[in-house]
Amino acid sequence: KKKVRQLANEKILADIDVLVVKLNFKITKTVINKASHLKLIATSTTGLNHIDVDYAQKKGISVLSLRGHADFLQNIYSTAEHTLALILALIRKIPWSFQSIKEGRWQRELYYGREIYGKTLGILGYGRLGKIVSLYGQNLGLKVIAHDPYVAKEEFIKNKVRRVSFKDLFKQADILSVHVLLTPDTNELVKEKDLRLMKPTSFFINTARGEIIEESALVKALKKEWIAGAAIDVMTNENPDGSHLKNNALVKYAKTHDNLLITSHIGGATFEAMQKTEEFMAQKIKEYAKKL
Repeated sequence: KKKVRQLANEKILADIDVLVVKLNFKITKTVINKASHLKLIATSTTGLNHIDVDYAQKKGISVLSLRGHADFLQNIYSTAEHTLALILALIRKIPWSFQSIKEGRWQRELYYGREIYGKTLGILGYGRLGKIVSLYGQNLGLKVIAHDPYVAKEEFIKNKVRRVSFKDLFKQADILSVHVLLTPDTNELVKEKDLRLMKPTSFFINTARGEIIEESALVKALKKEWIAGAAIDVMTNENPDGSHLKNNALVKYAKTHDNLLITSHIGGATFEAMQKTEEFMAQKIKEYAKKL
């Protein structure tokens, strides 16, 4: 919190030409206006909702990110691995079993889970991450179905993934994992009517962006038992200081239930991924600087 406030107020902003940011900083109009000489904002992420991109571009400031660098990103596995970790932790009730141990209880019968072998894994967004997660699923004995209108059917056939409609994805998946970029078209893409299509034994996973799903709809789906559980690494309107957690209905629900798992947007936060992406962005900045 102090770092964000300091970044927004320090006079040093007036002298910088290039600003490199991570997800724990929000680059708002206020920050941009203070950086009167700013020519470039660089971020080692694919998501851009922590930067006011429209305002930056309006001010003639370029924005560099990992978005669109598919060849490089093929070797970044962190978010896909975190997706798998969330699936297993949720379905096997690992966090809650561990919590009971820390509280001095040994209650095996309360934490029965489910096997994933033979179940159907649904992938919403069959891009880079969707493909990696689907491969993990296949290797663990899951049947994989996916929906992505922007991917050729030959890609699905080649990877032995069954292509289905948006509605059928929700109807048929035992585990549904979201892997789409946040754009104006995907904002609140997943609505209440979609979650109502899911099986009462199914699980919902989101490691993309919180804004892709209506949070109130997810809370309702859990309360009304339309789904068996959910695990999310992202939330709507995330703030570095955690202020978005206050009075949040999902957080409130998670405090008293053992079928909602929330992590603090750590999908991409591995030492290996951060080193690779930051070195890649450093090279992109270097190339950009030569043009200044």
